[in-house]
Amino acid sequence: MIFDVQDRFKNINKIYSVSNVTNGFYYWYWKLFNILLDMFKWEGLPPSLPSREIEIQLLLTGHCVVFEDNNELVTANTNLFGFDRYYRPTQCTFANPKMKSRTLTIGKDCEIIYNNSLYNNVSYLPTDGSLDTFICRYARQLADIESTINIYMVNNRATSYPVASNDNVKNSLKRFFSRLRNGENEIISDDAIIQQFRNIDILGRNQKDGINDLLIARDKILEMYFREIGVKMYQPKKAQVNNEEVEANNQLLILSHDDMENARREGEKRINAHWGINAKVQLNERFNTDSDGVREGDNDNEQTKIQ
Repeated sequence: MIFDVQDRFKNINKIYSVSNVTNGFYYWYWKLFNILLDMFKWEGLPPSLPSREIEIQLLLTGHCVVFEDNNELVTANTNLFGFDRYYRPTQCTFANPKMKSRTLTIGKDCEIIYNNSLYNNVSYLPTDGSLDTFICRYARQLADIESTINIYMVNNRATSYPVASNDNVKNSLKRFFSRLRNGENEIISDDAIIQQFRNIDILGRNQKDGINDLLIARDKILEMYFREIGVKMYQPKKAQVNNEEVEANNQLLILSHDDMENARREGEKRINAHWGINAKVQLNERFNTDSDGVREGDNDNEQTKIQ
């Protein structure tokens, strides 16, 4: 079936500004968030409590509160308060259009699961037990680099900046460069315009082509992100490394899988004991490493590639 591309996308703003850092930030934030959403697997949960909703709460807020609504186990975005002698929260409140608003007592009306052992506070000082700022840092770096790449590519379509002597010349040049930006050809038909503007060289004769450096920097940031969450990236330019080197790399992980898994299992025990269910959580094998520092499923040879 033949269709007009412009007609297909006429109601969808697909061609947005890649150089806009805000656009790039949101693009990368949700890409990186989606990877972490698959880090842990939950089993034995009732249909009313999808594991996806538990992980969303843990990743975004650092905690997940499980409670009953209409005799079904559910969760919602909650605010914690009412701390005990160790500054652990004793109550929470939430507002949900489908479940209205309520205040719940932890351990009585609900149970709490944490993302890690920070527990959202240290000696009453609020901490970020979520992975929200972790993702934000990488999303911003990637957005900055791709913005620079996009601006660099657009600027390479012209080697100088035009300077106009009046508004007519300026408007004519704006139309010219607007079409140039979209990869279209344009012709200046008025000879008088040529006499009323000048060019300022912006690239210089010895300007180094840095597009490859920018692309390498983007890949290195992505590599750092995957390394810090325990997922290895294949690096074809590097020689093979032995298991000791891979294990040393694993010890540098920013995120502690053990800590996050232990925090979830403590929450798992609480909800199982409270409601008599048999929920289980475990680290996804894709993020798991064995005792030799080699990801499960990799070759068991002494010489192992980083993947």
